Amino acid sequence: MSRGGISICCDFDGTICLPDSSEFLLEKFGLPGWKELDDAVWRGEISERDAFTRQVTMLRVTRDAALEAVREGVRIREGFAPFVAFCRARKIPLTILSSGLRVLIDELLRKAGVTELAVIAQDARIAGDRWTLIPWTGRRLAEHCSHCKCSFVEAERAAGRKVVYIGDGYTDVCPVQRADYVFATGRLAEECAHRGWDFFRFESFSEIESRLESIVHIIEQDL
Repeated sequence: MSRGGISICCDFDGTICLPDSSEFLLEKFGLPGWKELDDAVWRGEISERDAFTRQVTMLRVTRDAALEAVREGVRIREGFAPFVAFCRARKIPLTILSSGLRVLIDELLRKAGVTELAVIAQDARIAGDRWTLIPWTGRRLAEHCSHCKCSFVEAERAAGRKVVYIGDGYTDVCPVQRADYVFATGRLAEECAHRGWDFFRFESFSEIESRLESIVHIIEQDL
């Protein structure tokens, strides 16, 4: 990858797919108490890293049944496939940074017909109907998130690239503070607005693509 230019970093659950695939499975197949862990994370009572590790162990579903459920109940956000084509046509690297589970991400991207994307995520070891988190093991800049997305964002910036970050949730709060341009939806958009951070609110990837055209033009003029 050449020095300079743009790097797009995009969350998966709640951003690319709706609803969050892990939460969808927990709603259907999780033991009681998983939702309270999410609420405790936002209140600062427990780290997201600890909460998600515990939530994965609360799943009671086989691999085949889980994949069938997400195929039927989780969708890809409007405009994502054309957005991928847009990035590829302009040779803009697009990387999925997810604290979710690779087994679910791959299934949903396959269903959407989107292949050969760079994905950095966690995964799960599944034995019968019992799940165990296989955690992300990259370089950490902080300990509270199960996947430290900031480490990738910082590496891209160190390589001279302008970072466009797209996200919706708790594990996106830190990396958006290091990004050059932010597209936010859901709880992340509320957090950005509350803290007075600059961001673009979105509901579809076609909105991001439209706005990104002008951002690309500005950055290319500066190169």
